Amino acid sequence: MDEADEDLVAQCQKGSTRAFETLLHRYQPRVLRFVERQIGNLEDAKDVTQRTFLQVHGSLSRFQSGSRFAPWLFTIARRQGIDFLRQAGSRRRVHEQLVTEPKPEGETDPQKSLSQQEEVDAIWQWIRTNLDERSAEILWLRIQEDLELSEVAKVTNLSQSNVKVLLHRARKSLLKTYPGEGVTPTTNNSVTPARVASQLII
Repeated sequence: MDEADEDLVAQCQKGSTRAFETLLHRYQPRVLRFVERQIGNLEDAKDVTQRTFLQVHGSLSRFQSGSRFAPWLFTIARRQGIDFLRQAGSRRRVHEQLVTEPKPEGETDPQKSLSQQEEVDAIWQWIRTNLDERSAEILWLRIQEDLELSEVAKVTNLSQSNVKVLLHRARKSLLKTYPGEGVTPTTNNSVTPARVASQLII
């Protein structure tokens, strides 16, 4: 069984290099995806991700016992991204894929997987066009990173009530105005706006 994040942090605070490397291996790809969609460039995202983990390493002594590691980490990553955009004078963009493909039992049908991915991409394209960037960021943290509402609020520096309002609006938009809703899904596990919206019920 994998060691809990917080147990690894405690080991890091005692000087364990192995524990930090484990956290790095566990979270670096996720932070990279999050930051890339925040700033819109992979190479810059790699630099920001590196800065994020350098700050994390230097701040571990201040990590509060009893807190969860993931929200703390993504708070640092988000702030690093914002700092980068301010320094670069760039316009902040968020490009995240809301959900991963369902994991089918047995062998994967490539055609089915492609169809499912196309459905996900179509939903995301609509969200990126019709929802504001803050809502897109919140959707990523809530669905992709599976953070609790209180944790999303902490990462985004919003109140929990504001996070609820944004998620509620996103859900209503998906259910009422997404073009093509009501079309028969191509597979039993197809990703539809209604399926995504169901994950936003608070």
